[in-house]
Amino acid sequence: MSAREDLVTAALLGLRRAGADPVDPSGLPAPVAEAVASTPRATGAARLLDVVALDVVARRAGSPPARHEDDPRRGPAPAPTETGVPVGGRARARLAALLDQDGETADVLVATWLRAAAGRGAVVPPPLLPEALARAVRPRGGLVRDALGPALGTRGRWLAAQDAQWAAVLEGAPGAAERAQPARESMDDPAWSRRTSTERAGVVRSVGTAVRDDDEERLGRALADRAASVREAAAGALVGIPGSRFVRECTERALACVAVERRLLRRTLVVQLPPDDPASPFAEVRSGPGGRRGRLLRALVAATPPRAWEDALGLDPATIVRLGVADDLGALLHDAWATAALRSRDVTWARALLDTGQRSVQLLGVLPADDAASVFVGWYPPGGRVDRAAAVGALHEVEHVPAPWPSHVVDAVVRLLTVTPALDGWQLRPVEHRLVAGMPHDPDTERRLRAAADRRTDDAPARTLRTVADALVTRRTLLEELA
Repeated sequence: MSAREDLVTAALLGLRRAGADPVDPSGLPAPVAEAVASTPRATGAARLLDVVALDVVARRAGSPPARHEDDPRRGPAPAPTETGVPVGGRARARLAALLDQDGETADVLVATWLRAAAGRGAVVPPPLLPEALARAVRPRGGLVRDALGPALGTRGRWLAAQDAQWAAVLEGAPGAAERAQPARESMDDPAWSRRTSTERAGVVRSVGTAVRDDDEERLGRALADRAASVREAAAGALVGIPGSRFVRECTERALACVAVERRLLRRTLVVQLPPDDPASPFAEVRSGPGGRRGRLLRALVAATPPRAWEDALGLDPATIVRLGVADDLGALLHDAWATAALRSRDVTWARALLDTGQRSVQLLGVLPADDAASVFVGWYPPGGRVDRAAAVGALHEVEHVPAPWPSHVVDAVVRLLTVTPALDGWQLRPVEHRLVAGMPHDPDTERRLRAAADRRTDDAPARTLRTVADALVTRRTLLEELA
């Protein structure tokens, strides 16, 4: 018997009934035996209690678990040596302070720090890794999560691997390609039809996020699924394959509905609504305003590659979108063309549609940065009157202008922030982080914001202008600390 078992026996039965003296330190763990040897000598029950007390303390203090290579329950391997570049004390303190702050503006600044650090090969200091990882896995931590991965370093990746939630940060949020591949395998599984319609529709949508040419056959099968939700998901995915049979059929049907005619010496687009199709797989055809045939036309036009209209009508995009449309169907056509231009990232069509006054903020993201900035400023020119509701909408729209914003966009934003009557704090707080992310952090921009704030009374716009200016200073300073 081991010394520890003998101690338990003596404690339960008593020294006399336990037989030989159980207090033999040679059978105890080395730290306990050394402690017993160094304590004042006692006899009998007193000695037993001393040894038991030392043994209990040693066991409660814990000890490194034995490691066996063939034991699947063994603990994690020790953290590896960090190979990334350490940051300086000021940069480390800056990140610690930012991680202590709440709100989306703080997220923008944390993400800026992480991207700048990763750009120079630096990593998050190990003591701050738990806070950074915890911030990244919050429900609204996407901005931090996207920036954290490259700045984790070897120790950060080791730590993230120890927690199921943190492990998602390790490889970043699963990309479209990573989600699509297992979804393809599920669609090819013989047991596919036994899944619920909700599961089948979700899998098909996952394939659609990173659709490939070789997905056409499996999506074609889903197009004949018994569930409408699955057919709708398959149609949405097939539209992403420009050369697919489904897109060719949609294009043929759309082009057959639109023709150029000369009326009163002017060319006009004449639209013939397609025949009703109750079995159409497009979700938008089933419900919504405009009548089912009108909704079907919009879906067909949105699925048609924009360049097909140039070939069919023999006109360039700028001319096509400026033609009058008979029967008040111009808004429907233009809206569908905008959807198609956004899907195909067609700069020419996006520019043509925006030049006609199409107010599609998503199309701003298709244009080059300078063009997007000019279009936005054109919507809110100097001297133009903007009411409160329009100003709030514009402060959300400007997010689609690529950052950093040029000077004339900053001027437009300042005008929107200082509209009269003044905007309320609840209207401005949701856009503060967008302004911090979009504005350049040069001293001139900061001065312009503070000057605009000084011209206001102590109202919400003045506080927002100063808050954004302070954040720009912080952003400029943290980049200098990391340089």
